[in-house]
Amino acid sequence: MVYSTFFSRRAGLIILHPLLITFILLSSYPIIHSIPTPFWFIILASFILASVFLLLQTWLPEKTSFYIIFLVDIPLIGSMIHYSGGVESIFPLFYILLIIVVSLYLYKTGAYTVSVISVIFFLGLLFYEMHETNATMQYVMYRFYIFGLLFLFTGILSGAWSERYQSRTEEAARLRLTTEEILKNLPSGIITIDRSGTIIHTNIPEGPIQSRVHLYIAKFLKARHAKRSIELKIGKRYFVLSCARIYSSKIGLGILQDITAIRKLEEKSRVSKQTQLLAELGGSLAHEIRNPLSSIRGSLEVIRDSQRDADILHFINMALDESIRLNEIVTDFLNFAQFVPLKKNRLRISEVVNEAFIDALPRAKTKKIVIKREDNDFFILGDLNKLKAGLLNILSNACEATPEGKTVKIRTYINKKKGMVEIQDTGKGISRRALEKIFEPFFTTKKGGIGLGLAIARNIIEAHDGSIEVDSEMRRGTTFKVILPLA
Repeated sequence: MVYSTFFSRRAGLIILHPLLITFILLSSYPIIHSIPTPFWFIILASFILASVFLLLQTWLPEKTSFYIIFLVDIPLIGSMIHYSGGVESIFPLFYILLIIVVSLYLYKTGAYTVSVISVIFFLGLLFYEMHETNATMQYVMYRFYIFGLLFLFTGILSGAWSERYQSRTEEAARLRLTTEEILKNLPSGIITIDRSGTIIHTNIPEGPIQSRVHLYIAKFLKARHAKRSIELKIGKRYFVLSCARIYSSKIGLGILQDITAIRKLEEKSRVSKQTQLLAELGGSLAHEIRNPLSSIRGSLEVIRDSQRDADILHFINMALDESIRLNEIVTDFLNFAQFVPLKKNRLRISEVVNEAFIDALPRAKTKKIVIKREDNDFFILGDLNKLKAGLLNILSNACEATPEGKTVKIRTYINKKKGMVEIQDTGKGISRRALEKIFEPFFTTKKGGIGLGLAIARNIIEAHDGSIEVDSEMRRGTTFKVILPLA
C-alpha cells in the first residue's frame, strides 16, 4: 500500500509529465502549421528533468518535489509560448491547466502560489515579447489582463475546490481507518459478500469457519426462505450466525458470534445442578443406610466372636468384610454430599500431607511402592480433615495406578504466589478421552470402583478456593497438581 501510494502521487506524475508535454507539442501541428525545432529541445529537456526528479525523489520530501516540478513547468510553458508565436501564442492556456493540476497535488496553498507566480512570469514574458515584436503596449496589456485574470480566478476556484476535496479525502481516510480498526477489534466476526459469492470484506481468518459462514451467506442471498439466524458447530466450538440482506439485497451481511463459553457455562451449570441434587440424595440415603449398617456390622462381630464353627465363621467374615466395604461406599457418599469445609484454620501443608501419607502407607506397603516426598512448606487456610480426604483420594489412586516396586512422588512448593501439591505416579497414564471425564461423579476405569474419589477431591479443593490440574502421558504416568491460595 505504501509503495502504490508513493508511485501514484510522485513517480507517476514524474513519468507522465514528459509524455504529456510531448503529446501537447506534437499534437499542436494542425494549429501552428509547423513544429518549431526548439520544441524538440523542450521535449528532450522534459525527459532529462523527469530522469533527474526520479533520482532525487528518494532524498527530497514529497511536497518539496511537487513544488520544484510545478515551478519548473512555469518557464517551460514560457519557452513554449516564446517559440510558438509569442504574444499571439495559444499556449498561455496551459498555465490554467497547470494551476488546476497543482490544486490536485498541493491543494489551496499550491494553487494560489503557482497562479501568482504564473501571472508575474507571464507579465515579464509579455514585456520581453513586446521588445522582440511590433506589438503595442495596449495590446500587450490587453493580453495580460485577460490571461492574468484567468490565472488568478483559476487559482482561487481550483484552490477552493481542492480544499473541499482535501477535507473530504481526509475525512474519508479517517472514516475508513476507524471502520477498519473497529472491525478488526470487534469480538464478533463480520463478513459481507456480493451475489456472485465474492467476499467484499471480512475480519474472520481463513479456514473452516470462514468457509462455512461464506457458504451459508451465499445461500442466504439466493434463497428467500433461508433462516436469518442459525447455530453452527465447527470442531469443538459453537457459533451463532446472524444474516441480513443490504443494498437492495445485492449484498449479504453476516455477523458471527462465538458462544462456546456460554455453552460450556450452560453445561457446567446443568452438571452442577445434577451434582447438587445427587449429593443431596446421596447424603440422605447414606444417613439412612449407615444406622442399620452399623447394627449389622456390630451383630456380625458379636456372632463371629462367639461362634467357633469354621464353616460358619468363613461366611460371617465374608459378610463382615462386605459390610465394611459398604460402609466405605457410604462414607464416600457422605463426603461427596458434604464437601463444604466445616471449619477453616491456618494450616501447614506438611500437616495435611502427613495425614494423607499415613493413611495411604498401608496400601503402598502392600504393593511395595515407595512414596517419596519433597517438601517446601507453606501455610493455607482450610479444614484439615476435608483437605486430608481430598489428597488421600488422589494419593490412593496414584498408589493403585503405580506398578509394584515403582515410586509415587509427593512434592509441595510455591509457584506464582500459589501453594502447589504435586502427586506423580508411574502408572500407564490416562487416555485423552478419559481425562475429560475423570472428575465426573460415578466415572471410573477401575473394576469395582464407584467413581466418587476424584469428584470428592475436586469438590473439596474448589471449596477451599483452589483447583486441580492433570497432566498425563500414556505409559509414562500421571501428575495431579493441587493449587491452593496461600494464607
